[in-house]
Amino acid sequence: MMKRLFFLFLLDILMISCKKDSTKLEPVNPSMPFFSVYPAPVKGYVGDVMPFYENNTFHLFFLMDWRDNAPQYHPWYKFTTPDLLNYTYQGQMIGLGTAGQQDYTLGTGSVIKAGNTYYGYYTGHNYLFLGTSHPQEGILYATSSDLNKWTKKTGFLITPPEGYDFNNFRDPNIFFNDVTNEYWMVIGARKNTGTLVYYTTKDLSNPNWAFQGDFYSPGTYDMLECPDVFKWGNYWYLVFSDTNIQNATHYRYANSPSGPWTTPANDLLDSRYFYAAKTTFDGKNRYLFGWVPTKSGFSDAGSKDFAGNMSTHLLTQNADGTLAVNVPAAIDKVFYKENTVTATAKSSDEVTSGLDYQLNAAADTSYALFGNVNGPFIIKTTVNFSQVPQSFGILLGAGSVASQTYHLGFQNGNAESDRIASGSTVTEASIPFTLAAGTNYALEIVIENSIATMYINGKTALTTRIYAMQGAPWGIYCVNGTATFRNLTKYTLK
Repeated sequence: MMKRLFFLFLLDILMISCKKDSTKLEPVNPSMPFFSVYPAPVKGYVGDVMPFYENNTFHLFFLMDWRDNAPQYHPWYKFTTPDLLNYTYQGQMIGLGTAGQQDYTLGTGSVIKAGNTYYGYYTGHNYLFLGTSHPQEGILYATSSDLNKWTKKTGFLITPPEGYDFNNFRDPNIFFNDVTNEYWMVIGARKNTGTLVYYTTKDLSNPNWAFQGDFYSPGTYDMLECPDVFKWGNYWYLVFSDTNIQNATHYRYANSPSGPWTTPANDLLDSRYFYAAKTTFDGKNRYLFGWVPTKSGFSDAGSKDFAGNMSTHLLTQNADGTLAVNVPAAIDKVFYKENTVTATAKSSDEVTSGLDYQLNAAADTSYALFGNVNGPFIIKTTVNFSQVPQSFGILLGAGSVASQTYHLGFQNGNAESDRIASGSTVTEASIPFTLAAGTNYALEIVIENSIATMYINGKTALTTRIYAMQGAPWGIYCVNGTATFRNLTKYTLK
């Protein structure tokens, strides 16, 4: 107990108070590229991302969240980037309708090209229609010849089919089904519980969408949002986010777009701090784009907001058809300057050998600290142990609250992001992860502003938001056990 008190006292001395909204970017010329691992507009926040790739450019449409309490919200805006590092803010793409129209506010959809025309299908949401003969949500679309100027298709509207919830019908995803040689549109709906329905058409230029029934109905979630369906090799994949259990992005896979859909042992593609993710393919790799929520009051004790910063994972495919996520190579390569770390403070039971740090926590916490987090960087290390400790991982910052620390690591059969305040632990984010003694675990932690993503063995990702991280020490820790952190290295941009 004395060791823990000393540990917390030392942290309180070293930590600085939490910065206000560290997610805000410095003002930039919107027409000029800016570098960011987790981009956001100069004003506003990134909601659901709808990626499209063509001609060496990622077109990342997203719901703009102004947070201005205006009666209308979420027009489509766009970033473009050639490399997932340098982003150009392109402004508004599809705007808001009027109070009497279905798209008084906008929701998520998808972009697809047929011939020389781009089709942007989106959700029209009008809360003023609640209690009337008009559904709150319906499906509309707009067209473009250049992905920048969009024209709404007047007179077109798909409303919830009979027998489904009248006011929950959103997030159309369109893909070409090469099995049936037609376009399929998958939409989030409700019939007692959340379900996905689908429609088909042969021609996008003159669509006559025919309702085909349920696409996937697990009977588990309140809603299945932001579906994304794609083919990869011999498998078809369905990605979606749930609104009421994990509040995270899931996936299923099958040998046919008609299913049956297999749920993998771990169906999460990240934690609850990576939501509404959808994919696109650049001809070589498939990437997963989601958003990391801010917290209310920009406080670590705050609740999750809608929208925040964009985040990108590299999606990879295992031989058995399951999926994995890793840091995109472009991000990994840009942090090329190696920084040798030296402990600035450590517990008496820590043993150092070159770049290896062994933490021996017989009954409490063993730790080593390595200076303050300043700006973006990546931490890399490989951890092993002869017996699984109670808890171990990366220590990231503290705020102005006494005896408060943040752990990004492993505990209770999960990879977790934990906020520890005055002796109480709040798990901010977690994903199932089983550890085995005598196994090496390669950790890579990508940090920018108040966001950190931990990649495990290049297969698993856990994202979190920690406002107090910048300007405060980072380190390693182990609780009730022994863990060796090998080749512990920090990488910066230059």
